[in-house]
Amino acid sequence: MKEIKLSLVYVILAASMWGTTGVSIRILSQFHFSTVQIVVAKLIMADIFLTGFLLLTDRKKLKIERKDIKWFLGTGILSMLFFNVCYSITVQQTSLSIAAVLLYTSPVFVMLFSIPIFREKITRYKLVAILLSVAGCALVSGIFSSDIGQITKKGLGFGVCAAIGYAFYSIFARILLKKYHSLTIISYTFLIASVGGVFIGNVPGIIEICIKTPIAIGAVIGSALICSVLPYVLYTKALINMEASRASVIASVEPVVATMIGVFVFSEKITVSAVFGIACVLVAIGILNVKQN
Repeated sequence: MKEIKLSLVYVILAASMWGTTGVSIRILSQFHFSTVQIVVAKLIMADIFLTGFLLLTDRKKLKIERKDIKWFLGTGILSMLFFNVCYSITVQQTSLSIAAVLLYTSPVFVMLFSIPIFREKITRYKLVAILLSVAGCALVSGIFSSDIGQITKKGLGFGVCAAIGYAFYSIFARILLKKYHSLTIISYTFLIASVGGVFIGNVPGIIEICIKTPIAIGAVIGSALICSVLPYVLYTKALINMEASRASVIASVEPVVATMIGVFVFSEKITVSAVFGIACVLVAIGILNVKQN
């Protein structure tokens, strides 16, 4: 029971840190990084931190079996890199609110993947929680007050792909946790995602900006730690004692945190629908937590 409660705390903390991503993007954009460059810079910096930490503290955690590389390619390329690129394109093709709602359909995919892979059962509690979390994210993002015409076929397609990529991490990471430490999984995930990102992120441009504006390095480091390293370590650790489908629903607290940051940090107005949305997400988490206990 103690492990389950800790896992709940880990997921909420991870989602809260992911909720600060919008702030980090605003800060990094001021240094004239492109959207893709922000993604790649954070991936590279996160990999440097994690791999460097394990090299200095416990090199044994960097040993993996060749037959498991396919699963690490799953967390690194199919999830981390694929999700970030697809989400960036979605943001460019649609509004931020629509992109957020499309992304948070991911619990549906996690549940569908978990049925054949982990033999997880579809319960009415999970279905209600998923519906509440998706509805809550939609209300928080303000999609119902947005121009629905902003959705393009390309935006819709990449938005769904982003959700699938986001869902893949919960699936592949849980498979790897049967054999490897959470830090091993995260380290190789960022390493593989970084290598893939080198081919699409204009790394020389990133280096040029950092040389011209040294303070940009500090911004990238802070963003990598708060929005990537720490939350993924916590979320992966939570998957040890928590079903992937349950964790993905609880992680939907992220847009709630992002909304609250907008209200208290950037003095953005909160709407009645956003309040109802926050309530829906909290109720969804409550349903899963009470049922689990």
